[in-house]
Amino acid sequence: MKRLQFVILLSIPLCWFFFKLLPVYIHPSHCSIPNFIYAENLHQLKVWTFDIAPPIPFDDSSNFLYVISLWLLIYFFKLSTLNAVYTIASISMVLSVYLLQRIVDSRFMGINLLLVGLLFMSTQIWGGALGDEILFQGMLWLLAIRSFWKHRYFWLMIWSSVNIVARPDNLFIILPLIIASYSDIRELKEREKRDFLRKRLRKTFLVFILPTALYFTYRYLYFGKIFPYNWLHYSIKSDQYWSIFNVEAFNSLKHYIHFYTLPLFIGVVFYFIKSWKSLNMRYFALAISLLIIPAIYSCTFSQDNNLAYKNYYPIFLGLIILSLLFIRDFRSISQGITTAAFVFFFGFKTAFSYFEKTLQSYYNNEFYIANDLSKYNGKAVVFYDNFIQWLTEWEVIYANGQHRANGALLDKKAFTSAAADIIIPDVTFDINSVRQNYYIYTLPKNTRAYIKEYRPDNSIDLFFYKYAHKKAVKKNDNFIVLVSKSSKNLQGIKDVLESHGGKKDS
Repeated sequence: MKRLQFVILLSIPLCWFFFKLLPVYIHPSHCSIPNFIYAENLHQLKVWTFDIAPPIPFDDSSNFLYVISLWLLIYFFKLSTLNAVYTIASISMVLSVYLLQRIVDSRFMGINLLLVGLLFMSTQIWGGALGDEILFQGMLWLLAIRSFWKHRYFWLMIWSSVNIVARPDNLFIILPLIIASYSDIRELKEREKRDFLRKRLRKTFLVFILPTALYFTYRYLYFGKIFPYNWLHYSIKSDQYWSIFNVEAFNSLKHYIHFYTLPLFIGVVFYFIKSWKSLNMRYFALAISLLIIPAIYSCTFSQDNNLAYKNYYPIFLGLIILSLLFIRDFRSISQGITTAAFVFFFGFKTAFSYFEKTLQSYYNNEFYIANDLSKYNGKAVVFYDNFIQWLTEWEVIYANGQHRANGALLDKKAFTSAAADIIIPDVTFDINSVRQNYYIYTLPKNTRAYIKEYRPDNSIDLFFYKYAHKKAVKKNDNFIVLVSKSSKNLQGIKDVLESHGGKKDS
């Protein structure tokens, strides 16, 4: 009970700081919105799709269980979508603290202080996008890792199956842990090995292989594919290595290791090179599962919507866990120094820089525009996830093929037949092709570009005000909205855009 009390004591300031004070609650980031859309569609339309009556059921959610969890809280507990997100994120954070404490299992105060610092950064960096399921997914990974490290094979099979149901590509991360668990047979006497192998194979089949096979079969028959969001797994030929690896993703991984985790990465690699003969196979299994496989996997698809960074979270967890285990088990001075250097010189700086960026979501002009457009009904053609789909009842068509059953792009003829009230294009869209039928509005992405703010008197508000304003507003950071000249809500839409700093091009 003392350990649980200690965990709760550690969790309170972390949860309070991140989930209570940050104004990000009001304005989720773009990568969070698909989860909200799916959860609300499950609640309102009872279908697992963006379209009300699709010809083919289509699923591209990045985490099935996360969306189901949101829906359960919305449906049974009557929570709003955002309150459901807060609840799941808070529970995930508290359980993650507890699980990391149980995995590391150290009484040394120095290790616990390092753990607190690392977890603080985790909430700032990886929880910076409200609605993103990474904290929830990190909890599921830690449940499996704890069972693996504590030699609880039956529970490892259960949590492995749960991870695969959440995200089918978790199979790549979980499989090395399962294979390494069979190394326990080396510690047994010869007469016990056959019985051990028989029982373990039976558990593997009944609790892992059979449920996973049934789930994959269901996904293939229902969705026509096994892995979700396959529209991300592409790479143009000029941006490929050996037809597998994406150059941009590879450079992003190098950037992440170089500028975010370099001391921690050096410490872990150095200790593996130094003591690889004396290390248990479980250390290598953790390294393969949480470092090598995610690093390779994140380099195999494009960086669209920045989803590759979700695959950096297991790398972050792997570096944390291995560093603290090396310090605990082997009293490694070099490992302790590199870990402390990461926390104090890299980690906190990175965490607070993300903190400043997170605060900018309070000034997201697209959120306010979508919120005001919700009073009207209409149709929108968009090229990326945005707040209109989530905050309004508008019919939304994705021109880039995203969230569509066949993944087809909209051609010029389809644009004309869509008869959309507004179009939110990307940089590749030829605006001149629709200029005759649409007004062109240029709007700032940040509300600070057209609204004058006054310094607050309250000390807490002033703290956030100063951090939010450390990042200067880019003068030309705008986006374009095309408004149909024949829209029945033309005047209302124009009033909304102009009240949010919109200027009509001549």
